[in-house]
Amino acid sequence: MKTNAGKPFRKPLAEIHLDRHWPSVDPQTLFQLELKQDECYEHIPPDALPYYVEQAMKKGQSVASLHGRPLSLRTLLNQLLKEGVCIRFRDAHPHDPFIRAQYRKKPKTIEIYRRSLQQIDQFFDAMGESVAEEEIMLLHLYHEWFHHLEETRCGRTDADLDKVVVKQIGPFKRRKGILRTREIAAHTFTQSVMKLPWSPLLLDYLLDFQQRGWSKTEIREHFQSLKQSPPPNPPPPSPSEHVTINNN
Repeated sequence: MKTNAGKPFRKPLAEIHLDRHWPSVDPQTLFQLELKQDECYEHIPPDALPYYVEQAMKKGQSVASLHGRPLSLRTLLNQLLKEGVCIRFRDAHPHDPFIRAQYRKKPKTIEIYRRSLQQIDQFFDAMGESVAEEEIMLLHLYHEWFHHLEETRCGRTDADLDKVVVKQIGPFKRRKGILRTREIAAHTFTQSVMKLPWSPLLLDYLLDFQQRGWSKTEIREHFQSLKQSPPPNPPPPSPSEHVTINNN
């Protein structure tokens, strides 16, 4: 990450409008695409997709209203330490370089990867926007803090929502929760707390498309195709991710 030398002013992320620089799409459309990455997606009734998106977003917004007062990086780090969460900064994930951060339930740990911090810093710098380093750290920390809150205070999003039937033998049904709703809620929480004019998931996709060499025209056409009904199938590979490890 660059220092403040030669950078008289660094903007908070809330003051940066991605849609002035890049093609954009609404969070609901991206979140439906996020659901398609769930291992149980094929078992979700098509008319239930809006339910999972809307309820996961509602969960993220609700938790933000209870725990989401804006905090400085120092204050949030101290809050996490008081809650018994260990914070670790590592160069990159040992197996998947595209993972940005992860939360471990046991022991309670948030790991943030410097590769992701640098990639986002460079992305905004190329846009001509100088972003405060602590803002990029907060973008990662808030997302993982939400998963910690899920495990310790407000309950897991997938457990709150209807489970889908993945197998049925006679009268016996096996049901599973939709894990990707946790990511939808975490992205919504982060956007709400940081007062961002865009979803962090949009940033994830833009970074991924840029890395794959897509032009802005290709990205715009892809986003337009996502709004078609039914959604395109199969979806593109998931962008870089935040990961939750339960260690149950």
